[in-house]
Amino acid sequence: MKNLVLKIVSYILWVLCTAGVIGYIFYTCYVIHSYGTADIWLFLLFFVLSALTASGVHELGHFVFGLFSGMRAKLTVRSFLPLVRAPSVEIVPQREDKLKSRLIVTALGGVLFNFIFIVLGLVALFVPQVPIWISPIAIWHLSIFFDNVLPVTYGTGKTDGLVIAELARNSPEAQVMLAVLVAQAHILSGKPIEELDRSVLFDLPQIMEDDPAFISLTELRAEYCEAVGDGENAAAYRARAEQLKGEYSA
Repeated sequence: MKNLVLKIVSYILWVLCTAGVIGYIFYTCYVIHSYGTADIWLFLLFFVLSALTASGVHELGHFVFGLFSGMRAKLTVRSFLPLVRAPSVEIVPQREDKLKSRLIVTALGGVLFNFIFIVLGLVALFVPQVPIWISPIAIWHLSIFFDNVLPVTYGTGKTDGLVIAELARNSPEAQVMLAVLVAQAHILSGKPIEELDRSVLFDLPQIMEDDPAFISLTELRAEYCEAVGDGENAAAYRARAEQLKGEYSA
């Protein structure tokens, strides 16, 4: 119910932003018309460039903040048109300490990068000394900012806001996610998975099976059982992980 309410709020904000964007475009084109047609073309150029790069800037924010917070970040561009298919960032911790705070910082990076561009666009709109035709960079960044800051789950997965909210209140989903990251950091450090404290992977609250963290946890449990010689449970976890990926993975 709470997720539904937040989704309705996000849709209302989206409608208001869309109406504001339409009015903004007409107003800005009217204002810059006095500067000449060249500025109008520059305005339209920045509008298109903003649409094509805003999602990439968001993921770059995760990438940069992830690196500074000691996370192993891999930026993958799936398409030359981020507007159609956005790039993504895979985050894996390089060490096990202070994971919660470092993950929150990484999650904040995307919306903070978008916010910087929003401010830059608004400055161009209201400060005469700054060329007004760069103001369209605020439009798409504002849309992505609202899409990610509210704590909801869309068809594409959890927003950054929801990840941060779960970590802040130490929800069951956050506990499982942190356990997965601890295990990944342990393995990446070169340590065998069988040396990991068993409680890290098994003494956890139950969460929904469609949660990506649960699928990763199931795979790690299979690897752990296999490493300690528990073939029966390893096979069961492996089969369950494949079933979950078939049912829920995009």
